[in-house]
Amino acid sequence: MSLADILRSGIATARTITLPLHVTVTHKAWTGQDYEGTPTYDNNNLGTQRLALVERKQKLVRSMSGTEEMSSTYIAFIEEVAPTTPTAGFTRTNPIDVNDVFTLPDGTTGPVLAVDGFFDGGTSVPYYSQIWLG
Repeated sequence: MSLADILRSGIATARTITLPLHVTVTHKAWTGQDYEGTPTYDNNNLGTQRLALVERKQKLVRSMSGTEEMSSTYIAFIEEVAPTTPTAGFTRTNPIDVNDVFTLPDGTTGPVLAVDGFFDGGTSVPYYSQIWLG
């Protein structure tokens, strides 16, 4: 058994143990924009329902632009998030892009400040994804 197999197994166990704490989050993966400049998202702009750990907590994080900003919400997907294909002519960072939109169970949302995760060297997909919202 390789170290990667042990890590995959450990993350699967962590997901199982924490599942009662997960809530449903809507993830609208940005795909580009239409001819009027309006952002477009996967699944006909409806997004995808995902189970996630969500923590309301103010924390200073280094944003994707390199500045320090105050985060209000932490989201963790303890499972692989499949990559999204962007519209022709656009490029996105997979599996989570700074232009993605996350809606919490109470309807609140916020800009994506930072994205993190631990990547599987064999698949180049994160074992888990962490997102900080402003």
